[in-house]
Amino acid sequence: MGYTTDRAIAAQCGVSSKSVKAYRESLGILPVFRPVPRKQALPLNHDLRPYKPLFGFVSDQEIAQLAGADLAVVQDIREALGFEPVPPVPGSSTPQLIADYHGPLLGYESLLSTMTPAKISRHVGVPYSIILQRCKDLGIQPFTRVSVASRYDHLLGKVPDALVARLAGVSRASIGARRQRLGIASATR
Repeated sequence: MGYTTDRAIAAQCGVSSKSVKAYRESLGILPVFRPVPRKQALPLNHDLRPYKPLFGFVSDQEIAQLAGADLAVVQDIREALGFEPVPPVPGSSTPQLIADYHGPLLGYESLLSTMTPAKISRHVGVPYSIILQRCKDLGIQPFTRVSVASRYDHLLGKVPDALVARLAGVSRASIGARRQRLGIASATR
């Protein structure tokens, strides 16, 4: 009942369709089954809809910052979509600043975590070997340049290049070139 017409049920049971209708109505069954429309967790016109592929791969804080949305809204939508929280991507913190020391061949320590030793040497006029020795004395690893996009390599092929580019703050073409250089197929979402 509710899946086929009253007349078809009456023909199968050998009774009148009026008696089938009366019995169906006494049970509270609708004449035709109509499922309740599914409520979308993220409607088409929602501000976070373009960022849907990021849920489950990127932290709520980064999605909220990228979309300019409230963190609580992003968390509610992630939970409605059935995804677990994701920790922030490592390397997103700013380097620890070091105070400058005063004295001969000193005063450049604040640059050690932001520039390569060769660049500091050219900029400050201190020999390269002294800068390396100062890094060693302070227990600081010499600065090495790393691509901002490398933090998001785990998303390549899973999320559209345009979203990865917006996260990293670089062009879509550079993300596409990086993905191809790493031999990763494009996202199919």
